[in-house]
Amino acid sequence: MSDCFRLDNGRVDRLQDDCPLIDEAAGQYRLIHGNLAATETVWLTVQSGSMLPLMPVGARIEVAPVEGPRCRVGDVVVFPDGERLVAHRLVFGWGHAPGGWFLQRGDGFSPTGIVRPGSILGRVVAVRRSAADEVSLTGADQRWQARREARRSLVRFVHSLLVSPVRKVRRWRTRGTSDSE
Repeated sequence: MSDCFRLDNGRVDRLQDDCPLIDEAAGQYRLIHGNLAATETVWLTVQSGSMLPLMPVGARIEVAPVEGPRCRVGDVVVFPDGERLVAHRLVFGWGHAPGGWFLQRGDGFSPTGIVRPGSILGRVVAVRRSAADEVSLTGADQRWQARREARRSLVRFVHSLLVSPVRKVRRWRTRGTSDSE
């Protein structure tokens, strides 16, 4: 971690408390603008619960730069969504060419969306939930678990697409019979 300093009336003071925030902001900037070396990583803080239970709010994630076409289903990737960065799991993919796309979704309750390989900024390689609890996402066992989570998420998504219209029809039918009586 770099040293942070403030110049105040000609005196230089060390800012211990602000260092992590400044380092994280600089890391985000470098990740967004593609200024990270291939072996370099940045640490970001999780701001929402869309990836629960893997990434609770306040957890720190280690992100390594990656080219979108090198990503696979099951990977947890970081991509921009408006003014913020989102870390979600890739649950389905179609093609890795410039016209390809991935279906992405959080492990918790979150909407499903599409992300293009070209807009993926990095892959999450580790999650630090607390000082004593760090989970690596790069081993062979973790890859199998990631694919299992992607399948589970895809099944939940497809199930929601199939069940929602059935529920609407049932409500419509019960509403129609109660109105006619």
